Amino acid sequence: MSGKAALLFVIGFSLLMGGAILNLNHSANKAGGNMSSYNAMTASHNLALAGANVGLAKLYRDTSWGSSGSVSITQSFDSGPFTGTFQVTAWMSGGFKMLRSVSTYPAAGTTYRDTVEVTVNSNSFNTFSLYAWMTNNENGVFWITGDTVWGRVHSNDNLTVSGSPVFLQKVTTAKGFIPPLGQSQKIGGTTYTNQAIFKNPPQPETGVAPITFPSDLSDLAAASTPANGGKTYASDIWVTLDARTSANGDGVALIRATQTGPVIDTVRLGDPNFDGVILTTGVAYVQGTLDGKLTIASYSSSSATKNNIVIEGDITYESDPRQGPSDDVLGLVANNNVIVADDVPAGQNRIIQASIFARTGSFTADNYQSRPVEGELQILGSIVQNTRGAVGTFSGSTNALKSGFHKNYMYDDRLSDLSFRPPHYVGFYSKTSAISQWWESYQVMKYSD
Repeated sequence: MSGKAALLFVIGFSLLMGGAILNLNHSANKAGGNMSSYNAMTASHNLALAGANVGLAKLYRDTSWGSSGSVSITQSFDSGPFTGTFQVTAWMSGGFKMLRSVSTYPAAGTTYRDTVEVTVNSNSFNTFSLYAWMTNNENGVFWITGDTVWGRVHSNDNLTVSGSPVFLQKVTTAKGFIPPLGQSQKIGGTTYTNQAIFKNPPQPETGVAPITFPSDLSDLAAASTPANGGKTYASDIWVTLDARTSANGDGVALIRATQTGPVIDTVRLGDPNFDGVILTTGVAYVQGTLDGKLTIASYSSSSATKNNIVIEGDITYESDPRQGPSDDVLGLVANNNVIVADDVPAGQNRIIQASIFARTGSFTADNYQSRPVEGELQILGSIVQNTRGAVGTFSGSTNALKSGFHKNYMYDDRLSDLSFRPPHYVGFYSKTSAISQWWESYQVMKYSD
């Protein structure tokens, strides 16, 4: 290669390498810019998230925040991972608490903004039939060896245990256990040992928020008026549930004014004009087989009236939900007590398929201290009562039943669906705020070539 050619080669190669170096520098600069933009976008988004969490922390400390009008918190950062500002605003919308956090993040001549919106439900309605067993005051009544509960259990009080009752689903208490789990304690001169068995989950939860009982049953009373499609009676009634034929939907409730008197009313449960509630201001005595959906209530706004429901015989569904599909469901709601009558032959079981609610009183067995040892009190449904009532007595030293029933309480799993409950069944509003929706804006990165 001649000297001239070699010189041209060197010059060309130098120009080529110079261009490549310029391109590399350009790409490096663009990569740095892209990375800087990405970091700024990420910081802006994280700043909005931080604002949302600050707002939630404020709301959980003070659930009234934002309930009376729009309120805001603004916070700025001059150093650290954030050098911007967020503003979080709270307000009410359609019964829900709304939170909106907006970030402002300046970077390299550009201002980035991100938004996070959170919907908080702090007034959610739940039906009491969600619980297989619930009490406001345990009244010192024991769970003992031989007792079994299928379904969720909750108490606003201490659960008192002797021996090894079995709880097959979640157990919660606002307080704790007496005696403490796995321990012994002397009560009234007798030593009791808590060996309760918990299956799923294997440990109970204590110290949870109590659940407030309603102050009256006025909503149920309103649903029972003839104007709203219900049935109301102003004296004691005897209700016999009659499934009629094996066909679905032709069940009736036969109403009598005395135990053996003539039928004074026939309520057709499948009638589209009947809204599903029968209410008496006196005592309701109930037995029979249900085909349909029904709530029987005993309630009066007068505190002098003893509003009780007395179960005089077995109460069963025409279609047992444990054996196949069933749309039969019964609610027994008393302003005072729900009582199992003392009419069961010794050694026999009493079957009750219903959701039971005793607002100010108890679910109990009549003469539980003196009636002979019977079989099991077999409940399919749920039991909720203000003060726990006894259904039998036992020996504190052996846990042997001395009178009344062993408890075999099985939850009707259909009731775990909030949309499935006895007509106009009693409910409560959860005090726990829960996040029902969470939305975040995202900026799309525009990369420079």
